[in-house]
Amino acid sequence: MRNNPAINILRWAIAVPAGIILWYAANHSIGAAFGIIHGLDRVEEFWEAPDMAGVPIIGTYIIFITRTIAAVSLVGTIIYLVPNYRKQVAIIAASVVSVAAVGFLGFVLFEAATSDPGLSPDGWYKHILDMLSIVFGSTVGAWLAYRSQRGRIRAS
Repeated sequence: MRNNPAINILRWAIAVPAGIILWYAANHSIGAAFGIIHGLDRVEEFWEAPDMAGVPIIGTYIIFITRTIAAVSLVGTIIYLVPNYRKQVAIIAASVVSVAAVGFLGFVLFEAATSDPGLSPDGWYKHILDMLSIVFGSTVGAWLAYRSQRGRIRAS
């Protein structure tokens, strides 16, 4: 029963959407918390602006914390819901999320090169910080979830 392919596919089919839902929930709830702290209008302007919207310090930690926790949630959920081959699942989940973040930055670079939207250095900083935060969060999420699962298996 442990290596039943149908069960493994079902676990992946449940884990990936659950992780994506948790990603959005983390983004929304943390964004709402920052909105309460810094003002809803100011934070909403920041998210909608193509650059840092005049708040580089506040914006840096908002992006870093929001994207890191969301990536940890996404990868951690996948690792918890796909219990077989935890180490391989951790590597795959972190790699896919990291490649998606780098791919999104490449897409933004391509769009900026072809359509010339006039992206400022603040805009590039925002996108690069976004990518680095997601990569960091996916790596930390994979490490934490794998260690937690490994410790839980040893205890039982």
